[in-house]
Amino acid sequence: MRQGNGSRASKRAMRILLLALAVQTTGCYTYHVYQIGGVENREAGNQPATEWRYKTLHGFAWGLSRQDLPVDNCKLGNGQRLGIEEVKIEKPIGYMLASAVTLGAWMPIKVGWRCAKPPVGTGILRDGEQ
Repeated sequence: MRQGNGSRASKRAMRILLLALAVQTTGCYTYHVYQIGGVENREAGNQPATEWRYKTLHGFAWGLSRQDLPVDNCKLGNGQRLGIEEVKIEKPIGYMLASAVTLGAWMPIKVGWRCAKPPVGTGILRDGEQ
């Protein structure tokens, strides 16, 4: 018994829908690294000093050659370095497809970061301090 065109079209539509759902649920992933509690548990959660900055990094030849990320914006005007409050590592669907098409020979990844606030003084003066 032959199936009609309507049945064939509905099966094709179902396959397309399942493929679209699969791409949506596995298409991108993000790792988010952050401190909890803030400095000495005095601050409520993450309170970074800067907005998110992002850079795309590239790995080649299955990790034999990679691009590192030197962070140069987490410092004060006097040169004092600050820590990094939060880091995000993202792999959008386009980057995943590029990695798959090249069989892992080229692996781009998106990295984001925000800098920590400078340390807060306690306001307590000791003998001999002005």
